[in-house]
Amino acid sequence: MQDKPFVQRNDKNDKVTVYINQAIKAPTIVVLDEDKNNLWSFPRRVALQMAEDRWVDLIQMHYDPVKQVCTALLGDYWKYMYKKQKDNKEKKKAQKQKWLKELKISYSIWDNDLELKVKKWKEFLNEWYNVKYFIKLRWREKMYEEKAFLKLKWIVSSLEDVWRTQYPDPKKEVRWYSVILFSKI
Repeated sequence: MQDKPFVQRNDKNDKVTVYINQAIKAPTIVVLDEDKNNLWSFPRRVALQMAEDRWVDLIQMHYDPVKQVCTALLGDYWKYMYKKQKDNKEKKKAQKQKWLKELKISYSIWDNDLELKVKKWKEFLNEWYNVKYFIKLRWREKMYEEKAFLKLKWIVSSLEDVWRTQYPDPKKEVRWYSVILFSKI
């Protein structure tokens, strides 16, 4: 049995502290057995004595600072930490991450080149990427804003079958026009 709290680091370098045995300072502890059946709530010293009599650790799972009540599990600390890490890995695998690809095009791109690029972008959308298209206008190019707007509008209309967007028209920002397309789920 350990008496000091264990500090575990996540992938994001966040510290997660798991308190066990004497490190639990709550005056009232709701005790759960290894099958997570509620045994009842006990004063701190009685709960610690129960853990010591069974030769297991008292592991804090949840603490309510308002009521000053702790929920603790009677069990082997290292098995608990192993299972917790395994569950976290499974949760991470189950999450589907969406990435944002940024694709820059020119206002003066020819139509056939744009059609080839649209075919490639459909593959990104089919692979569950989110795609941001933008046309940057500099200096004298600002006089071709209408042309840039129409190019992006054409892209949006040509990808109707695999996309959805937040805004119906391309968004005008300080020096460029942009549109973000999300893959349909």
